[in-house]
Amino acid sequence: MNVFLGIDIGTTNIKCLVLGEDGRILEVIHSLTPKNKERGVEFLDLELTRSYVESIIGKVGALHSLAAIAFSSFGETVIPVRQRKALSKPVMWYDRSTYPLWESHRESVDNLAPYRITGVENSYTFSLYKILLQKELFRPEGVENWLPVSSYLAYSLGGVPAWDMSQACRSFMVNIHSRRWNSQLIKYIGESEETMGELRYTGEPVGHTKSGIPLISAGHDHITGLYAARAFARGKEFLFDSMGSASVIAAVVSGTAESLDFAGPFMPGGTVGIAYEDHQYYIESNVRYYGKLLQSLMDLTQTDATKEGYERLNNEIEKLGQLNSRPLFLVNGDLVVGEGLQGITLLEMPIPLNKEQLMQSAYIYLSSISKRIVDNIEKITRKELPIISGGGGSLNSLLMKYKASLLGKEIWVLPTSELTALGGAFAAAHGVGADEVIEKCVNLLEPEEIHPDEHLVEPLKEIYEKNAKEYLAIERNKKLDIQEG
Repeated sequence: MNVFLGIDIGTTNIKCLVLGEDGRILEVIHSLTPKNKERGVEFLDLELTRSYVESIIGKVGALHSLAAIAFSSFGETVIPVRQRKALSKPVMWYDRSTYPLWESHRESVDNLAPYRITGVENSYTFSLYKILLQKELFRPEGVENWLPVSSYLAYSLGGVPAWDMSQACRSFMVNIHSRRWNSQLIKYIGESEETMGELRYTGEPVGHTKSGIPLISAGHDHITGLYAARAFARGKEFLFDSMGSASVIAAVVSGTAESLDFAGPFMPGGTVGIAYEDHQYYIESNVRYYGKLLQSLMDLTQTDATKEGYERLNNEIEKLGQLNSRPLFLVNGDLVVGEGLQGITLLEMPIPLNKEQLMQSAYIYLSSISKRIVDNIEKITRKELPIISGGGGSLNSLLMKYKASLLGKEIWVLPTSELTALGGAFAAAHGVGADEVIEKCVNLLEPEEIHPDEHLVEPLKEIYEKNAKEYLAIERNKKLDIQEG
């Protein structure tokens, strides 16, 4: 059977999804993403990653006829390459070792790359700071191209050195309207458009392996998941709620530089990026620690962070008989404190507090963040949109019930948690003209509908409005501290 392989290099796990030509998901293979730490800096173990990917391609190819392959990955992490070889270790996207470089270059970079053309606020996580850091740490010589992880894997197998547009948006070095590299900013960091590579849309061919298997472009993990969700929407406008280690809520819209002319973010963390064809954009906001927050709390309370562990915990939470709005959470990279804090801060923690109350409060916090993002995006779309959800968090039935109840609308949960890998497989199929495979898959996979619980709607709304006032006060104090500092 002909199959299409989507491989997603995630922050926590590598996910490989095999999609048959009959539209069935034949297999999903998981493995921990290999990382290591040196001198306080966390790196992706690229050799182990590439070796694992090649072994998966070999195993799948031994069982089926591989029709096409596409790779997606987390953003920001980049690799200097020459003649298909990596020249240094890639720094993980979230590592704060780039923070001093961001501080020292921030003013110059902001002048060369205003929000109006980047669609995103300047952050230490972006690829350009990873390039500066790797030059400082490793001084790679003879760099032919800098590539994100997803592009590097395709390039190492025989593809051309090309960036998916969605990954280019995470570099901070692309103009989202002209869809070209920002040559002035690239020159500022000592590079050129040639060393950055070509720009391609998701689903465009980028070459072939040595054995002739087509390689197709896919990109940033959340936006590749959005690519899959778009197929399930069947041409309707929708919101995609991607809940992995991080979280993104996004919509795809048509527009121009004039219609999407934002001088600054439409909300904290608000981003405008390049979608899948000319004049098409995604608008989104994200939370850096979503599943990671829950994982941390499960570890803290020594609770098994498996599906079964969450189910046992959720059963105990539902026995509480009340909604606990405390403690309040402030988390590095969230919509309230942004970069103002590191780690997790708990405010007004009641004494005593058991793990069920703690996790319930975390569910309410995460649901409230989702509502805030949805409300702001719908101000731009000027209409209420249905929600399609995917990612590991969507498997948490109680969290999803809280979210649907607070949002006051049903949520469609797609029947695979590996939506990004599925998006890669869809991109692979589209890249070789096999769109009928995507249609067959959509017809086979029936989303689960999560409806609001009428007993939770009003209590959650009251907690949301009460907490929103407290968070607003925290934001105001933060702004005052910045002005006075």
